[in-house]
Amino acid sequence: MSTEVLVSEEARPSATWKTRLRALAAELSFPVGLFIFSRLALFLLARVSLRFDPRLHRAPFTQEGLAGLDAFCRWDCGWYAEIARQGYARPEATNFFPFLPLTAKLLSAITGIGIPVSLVLVANVGGLLSLLVLYRLFRALEGEEVARVSLLLFTAYPFVFFQSAGYPESWMVFFTALAVSLSLSGRPWWAALALGFGGLARHLSLVAGLGLLFQQLRSRGGGWRAWFHRDLLALALPGVMTSLYFVFLWRTFGDPQVWWKVRGSGWAGAWDGLRSWWNGKWGPEVSLYVVTSFIPGVGALLLARHRRWWTLAAFAIPLMLVMWSVGVVGLGRYSASAWPAFLPLGAWLSRHPALRGPVVLGMALFQGMLVFLFVHAYPIN
Repeated sequence: MSTEVLVSEEARPSATWKTRLRALAAELSFPVGLFIFSRLALFLLARVSLRFDPRLHRAPFTQEGLAGLDAFCRWDCGWYAEIARQGYARPEATNFFPFLPLTAKLLSAITGIGIPVSLVLVANVGGLLSLLVLYRLFRALEGEEVARVSLLLFTAYPFVFFQSAGYPESWMVFFTALAVSLSLSGRPWWAALALGFGGLARHLSLVAGLGLLFQQLRSRGGGWRAWFHRDLLALALPGVMTSLYFVFLWRTFGDPQVWWKVRGSGWAGAWDGLRSWWNGKWGPEVSLYVVTSFIPGVGALLLARHRRWWTLAAFAIPLMLVMWSVGVVGLGRYSASAWPAFLPLGAWLSRHPALRGPVVLGMALFQGMLVFLFVHAYPIN
């Protein structure tokens, strides 16, 4: 009898761990499976298309192979590769923030893999982490079914392939999603720390600070006293961490604002808004960016419908307004960064299962067309 009791008591920790592992596996299976499937599809498409038609619209700056991963290092990825190799050797490079090139340089030094491929690999690590955080956050807010559909929409969104390329967009999504998730769970300082790293990846990440501010005020009732709580000091941390880059620029170039000033010379027009597009300044690819951006734009506005989404709305709506105002040329690669917008879209589509397949498949096919253009160095950047 006593032996049976001892055996059962000893078995409990093992059973508990098995239960936890099963729960963890169940939680990870969908986002990890979606990541693996989507990346295999993208890389296979790039590999096959370049095998059948190796001609490039614009000569590549690198050709390093490794299963064709270098095909996802085009356009601005060249700037990150230059920074990883040489540092910030010229002022025009300061427009690109340091998190991605530094981590890629570290990976290259450890593994011996070339810089362009390292940039793509680092970006995809951020892509996997972002899907894990988004799934957990969406599931906590709306349940498993909506979370799955929302993540499917996000992964199929035409311009989300930039999360797989040598760009920092995947890390912007990860850090902002992690920051919002931590804020919703009542950990403002950890949320601010995560957002600080986001600012070092892409300065637009700092817009998520509005969501963190809203959540802090909301969690304390929204009265005037909430504005004087000590945890509001945490919101200064992302700015302080991002300003470390500006200190570096001051020591290197003698001007902490050089990254902003070069936009008028080396990057003339790169900060234009919808007005310049409306006046016909840009080519047809920018029109494609603008039209497609209304998908997350509508989703961002829909976040205002329910109170439980308001923290996400406080980030997504201002972000879309900023991108439409000063980022029209980058709307393609930037627009998927408004990840909260895919939650209300997923909630709507989950109530219309007959439309789910056609919508997801249609967007995925559109994404495939854009990937073909991107890896062949057409002006999709």
